[in-house]
Amino acid sequence: MLKKTFIYPYEIEYYRIYNETFVYSTDWNGFIKSIPKVRFVKSNEKNETKLKASLFKKKCEKSRIKYQPQEVFLYSLDTLTRAIPKNYQQIPIGNLPVNYKKILNNGLTSIQEEIKTKMESKDLNKSQKSFLESLLETVEAIEIMRKRQLIYLKKLADKYPQNNNVKSLVEIFSHVPIHPARTFKEALQSLLFINSLIWMDDHPLVGLGRLDQTLYPFLRDDLENGRIKIDEAYNLIKEFLKTLNKYYEYKSNTLLGDTGQIIILGGKNRDGTESTNQLTFMFMDALRELKLPDPKLILRIHENTPEKLWEKAVQCLEEGLGYPLFSNDNVIIKSLIEFGYTEDDSYNYGTSACWEPLIPGKSLDQNNLANINFLEPLKRTLENINKKNVNPSTFKDFLELYERFLEDYVTETVKKVDNLRFEPSPLLSLLMDDCITNAQDISHGGARYNNFGLLTVAMGNTVNALLNIKRLVFEDKKIKITEIPQTTGDNFESNETLALKLQNKGLKFGMDEDIVIELTNELISIVQQKLEDFKNPYGGRYKFGLSSPGFITESQEYPASFDGRKAKEPFGVHISPLSYTSDLSYTEITNFASHLNYRKAFNGDVVDIMMEKSFLKNNEEDFVNFLKVSFKKGVMQLQVNVLNPETLIKARKNPELYPNLIVRVWGFSAYFKDLPDEYKDLIIKRALQYESANHQCAAI
Repeated sequence: MLKKTFIYPYEIEYYRIYNETFVYSTDWNGFIKSIPKVRFVKSNEKNETKLKASLFKKKCEKSRIKYQPQEVFLYSLDTLTRAIPKNYQQIPIGNLPVNYKKILNNGLTSIQEEIKTKMESKDLNKSQKSFLESLLETVEAIEIMRKRQLIYLKKLADKYPQNNNVKSLVEIFSHVPIHPARTFKEALQSLLFINSLIWMDDHPLVGLGRLDQTLYPFLRDDLENGRIKIDEAYNLIKEFLKTLNKYYEYKSNTLLGDTGQIIILGGKNRDGTESTNQLTFMFMDALRELKLPDPKLILRIHENTPEKLWEKAVQCLEEGLGYPLFSNDNVIIKSLIEFGYTEDDSYNYGTSACWEPLIPGKSLDQNNLANINFLEPLKRTLENINKKNVNPSTFKDFLELYERFLEDYVTETVKKVDNLRFEPSPLLSLLMDDCITNAQDISHGGARYNNFGLLTVAMGNTVNALLNIKRLVFEDKKIKITEIPQTTGDNFESNETLALKLQNKGLKFGMDEDIVIELTNELISIVQQKLEDFKNPYGGRYKFGLSSPGFITESQEYPASFDGRKAKEPFGVHISPLSYTSDLSYTEITNFASHLNYRKAFNGDVVDIMMEKSFLKNNEEDFVNFLKVSFKKGVMQLQVNVLNPETLIKARKNPELYPNLIVRVWGFSAYFKDLPDEYKDLIIKRALQYESANHQCAAI
């Protein structure tokens, strides 16, 4: 049977063929990913949480183990066999980091005892008891997998008695993750083992959280007790990162490289001090040396970020890795506290798969459930004016009309999201704080925080369109408001000159001008105020941000707009000037961004700029100062694509000559050759846009 359904978190069609096996594939703008021979598992279990636990156990019993004796770590994902119930239509929970500390510091035995103690409570209902039983079955499944891998390793040890890698792994798997990790290497292997199980349980976009904080106690203890030398630890970090890079295609969600494997480094402590440690620098050095697009880094920065860390970050960028993304603690922590997260948790924030803030190990927060397209209510406003013969006499009247349609559109979006249902996940519940205490699965609201996040697209296009309407319709009276739908409806074919004027004349999104900033913040306020009216099915709140991966996917079937954009052309990228905007310096862009109201919109707000490698190398000190000033003024997040436009153009024509060219896409890095053509073309167009600014030595 051929069935069309929905895959998280993007609206992409995929097909399941049910019989003895089925083939899973996504067909999206020329990108196809296929996983053959997926096992169809029958089950008579009616309880969904127990069903998931039993299916996970089957995977642990049946999945194949793959390992080569030269590998330092065992990290096995069976990419051909999956256990999935028939007609399972719920959305798998993903896009979040779990509490790895819980496993590393306590071990599964301790967690198992915690579950059993909770089961002794007299106030549990039948559903809660059933959930806790599912957790115990999940612990049993993990132990089955551990024993299978240990048996596998012991056989290899007999076959290769001189192999130290295998000997070491036999010792490690004899202890973890059942017991707490005793050494740095055990902590790394235990984390990898749990991480592989999360992927095996079909959770997409698996984040890694604040690894320098999670793993540092084990490294420090090893160093202090002479169990390891710093160069040995560094080599382990490199092997750990190379191991996470395995199964690159299998892990990718919609584009190759879109894995969600984010490592958070650095960050501000509650007392204002910096949390950077030896591991922070080791991760940055190792990734710079390995030149891998995945996993990738987010660097939490603030006024006490060490100079050496800024230098390391710039060195990574100069390699063309596309990371780290910079995340401003001073802005984000305040926003999180104001939104309702505790102060302790806010200082420990991490992110979803790209950049949306949440609390690792404590948040269900599904942060990219839908996109709000700011152009859609503008289109409806213009259509309504023509249909009902409404004729607003001032721009203020027109803007008020648009804002009413925007409010209605936000309401529609929330109602759609409220209808989404998530698959139970005993495994994630095991690794999340409060699920055991609440005796409730993460999919039923068992985690501490259960907020939903929305993303937005076309903010820049809409601001520019509104500014054009203000100037041409209400001030210069060059065009009637009723003529706009016809002009955009024929894709500007009857007036190409107008399209160019719309693109190039007047004030534009990204300019450090009061009217541009005020208009942008007004749209932010309208959305935030409307979202305050809603609670999600878990009683959580709605948050939104100004960055989204949907700037191409959402635009491909969208008509022309009054900013001069043609039909199907990409929307603006995050918080950055539109690709046709010229003569904006980096300073002006960040000055604009620093005035945006991130307290009302903090679910990912990325200033996205591009820079030539030679320009950055010649201006390293000035660039660091530019970053410091930008974040001090209030920029929330910033990412830099360090590219050479000429190299991109050559790689577009001859990808085989540039197999290792890495670019930053929306919130991840990827090989340029692996991207669909529309992404390549947009990156080249934007790189050429920024090239002129580089050559003019724009103010930094």
